[in-house]
Amino acid sequence: MTDVTLFERYVATMKQFQRFRILKSLVVFAGLLWLAGCAPSQPKVRFVWPPPPDVPRLEWVGVYYSEASFEKSDKQKLMAQIFGDAGEYTFKAPFGIASNGKGIVYISDIYDHNVRIYDFNRKKVEFLTKQPVMKTPLGLDVDNQGNLYIADGGLGKVLVFSKDRRLSFAFGGNKEILIKPAYLKVNERLDRIYVSDPLEHKIVVFDMQGHHLFSFGTRGNGPGEFFSPQGVAIDNKDRVFVADMLNARVQVFDAEGNYLYNFGERGDGVSQFENPKDLDFDSEGNLHVVDSRRSTLYTYRPDGTLLLATGTGKATKHLMGFAAPKSVFIDTNDRIYVAEALGKRFAVWQFMSKAYLQRNPYTEADKKRWFDYMEKMAGEQKKP
Repeated sequence: MTDVTLFERYVATMKQFQRFRILKSLVVFAGLLWLAGCAPSQPKVRFVWPPPPDVPRLEWVGVYYSEASFEKSDKQKLMAQIFGDAGEYTFKAPFGIASNGKGIVYISDIYDHNVRIYDFNRKKVEFLTKQPVMKTPLGLDVDNQGNLYIADGGLGKVLVFSKDRRLSFAFGGNKEILIKPAYLKVNERLDRIYVSDPLEHKIVVFDMQGHHLFSFGTRGNGPGEFFSPQGVAIDNKDRVFVADMLNARVQVFDAEGNYLYNFGERGDGVSQFENPKDLDFDSEGNLHVVDSRRSTLYTYRPDGTLLLATGTGKATKHLMGFAAPKSVFIDTNDRIYVAEALGKRFAVWQFMSKAYLQRNPYTEADKKRWFDYMEKMAGEQKKP
């Protein structure tokens, strides 16, 4: 394994069509913007990871900076040429991200003290509230009824908004129980909400009405101890997975907070962490973990077996890389959303589950378009 970018490796091995393995670098090339210029009648190149001839697991969907990032109709493109487009960057410091799986994506923006709503149905962007009621909105989650949960680290509370964007209630605010909520995860099967408190190095558990049930964890690096716990994910067995950031690992607990096992360690190897920040599960039980410092999305089996590493290993502006990702959320359609603080954007990928591939098979024609495109890019690279 080398440290060259995968694009360089593509060019070097294009004629050999070698089988690619899990790598720590990703396709990086400015020519990806060619996607936006495809004629409507021409099938688009489908960029997947890992690339052919390996079996793809993720498909790149796009990155979003502002309302201008939405795909436009010909009429909208013409209007933009006449009247101008909205500014490319609208985020100040995106942090948390969540989706209702029906075209609505929520992104907390720390310095705007609000949550931005990306409505893919109407192709509009707006704030959750007209007047900011938040101080430092961080992690987000959405329940099956469409209620939005916001961990506000500045207020020391969790805010709950109904699907019609009204503040339903808030809980926390007691420093003896919760000082700085950072991330949260709702478990409706058990009527519980798990909230991480990185200042107190613990996970605080509430019922769905906001009543404190119990907490677990103390500062340390032993089993069941935390050093700045961040993201929380829950599998279909109600096990609780926690991104133990400064211990550079993921810890696993049962629903009552009893320690089960952990995986991961600090290092610069492909399977090692620096600052694991957030995590979530896809429909087939794979755990996806974002490492903020390494700007990488890792895909694991629940037992800690690494399946895939997606990213360049460092912050990048490239469309298929990441820049200091803070949160990851996977909706009911297996769409993967990643909020990037340095990139001031969010990225969208698709986990290529069996169900997704039945609806959208990755065909031999798709592979051929990919190889043809890469050969074209290789030819461009050879030009003086």
